[in-house]
Amino acid sequence: MQTPDTSAAGAASEAPKSAQLDPQFADFALSPALLAGVAELNFTQPTPVQQLVLAPALEGQDVAGQAPTGSGKTAAYGLAVLQQVDPTSATVQALVLVPARELVLQVRDALQRLGKHLPNLRVAGYYGGHAMRDEVKGLQQMPHVVVATPGRLLDHLERRTIVPNRLKVLVLDEADKLLELGFQEEMATIISRLPQRRQTLLFSATMPDAVLALVRKHLTRPRVMNVGGANATTLPDTLVLRGHVLSASEQKPAALFHLLNQPTAGRALVFANTRDRVEELTRFLRGRGLAAEALHGKMLQPERDKSMLKLRNGSATVLVATDVAARGLDVNDLDTVVQFDPPHDTDTFQHRAGRTARAGATGTAHLLVTPPEQQKIQQWPTAKNVQWAGLRPPALPAAAPKAPRPSTVTLHVSAGKSEKISRGDLAGAFVSVGGLEREAVGRIEVFDHHSFVAVPEAQAQEVLARMQGAKVKGKKVKVALIR
Repeated sequence: MQTPDTSAAGAASEAPKSAQLDPQFADFALSPALLAGVAELNFTQPTPVQQLVLAPALEGQDVAGQAPTGSGKTAAYGLAVLQQVDPTSATVQALVLVPARELVLQVRDALQRLGKHLPNLRVAGYYGGHAMRDEVKGLQQMPHVVVATPGRLLDHLERRTIVPNRLKVLVLDEADKLLELGFQEEMATIISRLPQRRQTLLFSATMPDAVLALVRKHLTRPRVMNVGGANATTLPDTLVLRGHVLSASEQKPAALFHLLNQPTAGRALVFANTRDRVEELTRFLRGRGLAAEALHGKMLQPERDKSMLKLRNGSATVLVATDVAARGLDVNDLDTVVQFDPPHDTDTFQHRAGRTARAGATGTAHLLVTPPEQQKIQQWPTAKNVQWAGLRPPALPAAAPKAPRPSTVTLHVSAGKSEKISRGDLAGAFVSVGGLEREAVGRIEVFDHHSFVAVPEAQAQEVLARMQGAKVKGKKVKVALIR
């Protein structure tokens, strides 16, 4: 096995000749079905990471890629993986390992969308906290692509409910986070049970020595790519970084409330360092009229899913989270990030701030700090563009103000993919039975045994009454308001 020359990263970061000619997805050896999926997602031109990764990955080479958050790496490896899948073979042909349950769902859904036009393609996600019996039942129809956390995948390998003897591709996504969370032993065991003749694609936001050791051990003659070269850890130009220096940490709640009530705040993500702080801030914001939800590792998976869902579909305007959300949050149009507690290190700072201003969009990331916290953060190269200013937040009002309520609420529907129900089926039912105009039906998310539909708050009770006992694709469903 050849040891990768990390100096190649600088060379790989230079745009290839094709990049200078503004390559299109059609320039790569992608099937018509995948090109149709790309077009349907309105991907107009490959991002830099896609330009660099697609050609060698489609040729079967191992790839180790360093790419900043929001760079489009999921589509980069997703297209390469799906190009190799044979949907006529009922075998697991690709594994994607990710560090968090939220990322399992995000990557699974992204691959399903990319492969929408591949006949009979099956992509499944497995993670801890989800009922094993449901996963085993679903494996009666073997998926072609499995997205999983290491612990849950290892459970399936030991039970032999997943037998990867026909595996073609292994993807290690967010490799630095996989190592940071202590998955070294699980990954080593998993890899030891995979066919040696396979392709391995590894992606990481940072490339510390531990990740490079992983590359040397498990990848064969890899192409090592650092998108953006030495500046790969630079946050996007469309991101505005603002640092607010407070005289005392006791001023932070008032400062947070002040920032979230600005007209430009929009949809916001607030980071705190502990579960207790997340719960405390969520109660604080709700008590002052903001539609806030919590997200941390101690919550049960259905509660975590609900919090993220409400932020995505507009039923909540603020999500308060620990760093469990820093890499796995599937919300592409966040307007604001607030780091209420200071990040522990430069990587955490970058990943938090990078949750907004993704894929060319604009966004603002705020830091609430005391002078000692500011002094530490100013030493980090990733924070060099922070605009620092003192802040004396206005006093909190004695009574909860009448903050604008979200325009939508979320309804739970007691049927999903297991009943062969699609987004289109639900949209049609909410129009024909629920009485909504087509454009009034909000975001729809379909899971295995249930679904969520966002509807205008002003019409929610009427829609709820109309939909009780309604049939969707011939199945009688129950509909309930998610609070």
